[in-house]
Amino acid sequence: MPKTKVSVTVEGSLLLQVERMARGASRSEVVESALAGWLRNRRREKLEEEVELYYRSLGAAESEEDSAWAELSGRLLGESWK
Repeated sequence: MPKTKVSVTVEGSLLLQVERMARGASRSEVVESALAGWLRNRRREKLEEEVELYYRSLGAAESEEDSAWAELSGRLLGESWK
């Protein structure tokens, strides 16, 4: 996909710190990497929120069954690492 030019305004001291830590990367590379990292974090946060909502929606019987499966799988995994 073609790149799009954008303009951002950042605090000067932040930019100086970034340039010192950039290890030869251009500002564009640093910003692109930061944005990609931000997107990964947001996707992970969204998935964690969805998992939490799922577990909160479980009824008592479903929650009990899930706990039993978690205990069994944890025990089996522990045995496989011996």
